[in-house]
Amino acid sequence: MPRLVGKLGDDAVVVAIGGACVMVEARTLDAAGHCATAPSALRPGLVSEAAVEPGFAAVDEPMPDGLLSAAQITAILEWEVGFVEGVPGDTARPGLSAAEAELYLRYRPDTGDQYPNGLAVQAVDRPFSLDRMVVPPADSGPTDPAELAEPLLIVQLCASMIYVDDLSGAEIVADAAEDLIDRMSYAATVQEFYPALAQAVSTRTVPDAAVDLADGFEAAQILDFLDRLVAELDRRRPWPDPALVSVDPAVWPSMGASRPIGWVDIAITDLEWAVKAPFGDIAADDLALLVLRMRGGQLVALLGEEDPNPERFLVLLPDLGAQQDAGSVIAYLERYAGLTVESDGLEQALAEVAAQ
Repeated sequence: MPRLVGKLGDDAVVVAIGGACVMVEARTLDAAGHCATAPSALRPGLVSEAAVEPGFAAVDEPMPDGLLSAAQITAILEWEVGFVEGVPGDTARPGLSAAEAELYLRYRPDTGDQYPNGLAVQAVDRPFSLDRMVVPPADSGPTDPAELAEPLLIVQLCASMIYVDDLSGAEIVADAAEDLIDRMSYAATVQEFYPALAQAVSTRTVPDAAVDLADGFEAAQILDFLDRLVAELDRRRPWPDPALVSVDPAVWPSMGASRPIGWVDIAITDLEWAVKAPFGDIAADDLALLVLRMRGGQLVALLGEEDPNPERFLVLLPDLGAQQDAGSVIAYLERYAGLTVESDGLEQALAEVAAQ
């Protein structure tokens, strides 16, 4: 489904469909709030280009129902196909090379709108997301000021390089940037990582501990990679919130106004790592509850079973209007947290519990 990715003051919104987007101005809306511009008169562009326009304010929200018609959406997708595959005689859309097209489609923004021509592109392989990588500080604090200045986050990033064979490609930089922005492999956010990365690049130094953990990569190779990573992060500004953000459980409507959509079988510590958020203190007579906000504002809750160390958690949605469908929430949790949400037999299991 198309999404709002930006606003330009109070007069226009930017609607993204895959990697393409269109600006919809308030003056083009009809009385019902629908864009009245003819599909052929739309002026699509790239999301990455719209994001650097003066006055652009990033958002991530579902497109209001009916803002764009099916014909308008089709026209925007056709423009995107032309951008990727080329349009004869159109100097603005000569087409991408095979390598550029593969990269574009691999990292095409996921709005839920499939690329029309269905080119075969492998699923994104995120080598920086294969396992938790936490490098604890030394037991005895360093006394050398130079050691104190060593950025622990750089050490954590370099420790992940044991999963990587080559740092020189464009894909590995895109993977790492997306991983940091989504907060997939590390507890720190991209806002926390960026100063450490920028410092390493500006001072041309990599901590010795980072080089030692980088599985054979030399400091010069690491710095070249960090150079390109910082540039890629700058290109992707403004950064969205992490894929999942913990919020105060008090914002949850109530357990009575909750709708189970499945469950996950996972140890509580592994679940906390997966979503990069702690459950906090759990009273003896309470169930473990964690409320998360997805990009776009959708809330989802994880409710533990009656056990001091639960290993099964119900996945809940608010039982209110204007909620995302269960399938998209389950897919989101799998993509961004690696959670396998089971739902087969859910209704029967809940009925049995209610009958007890």
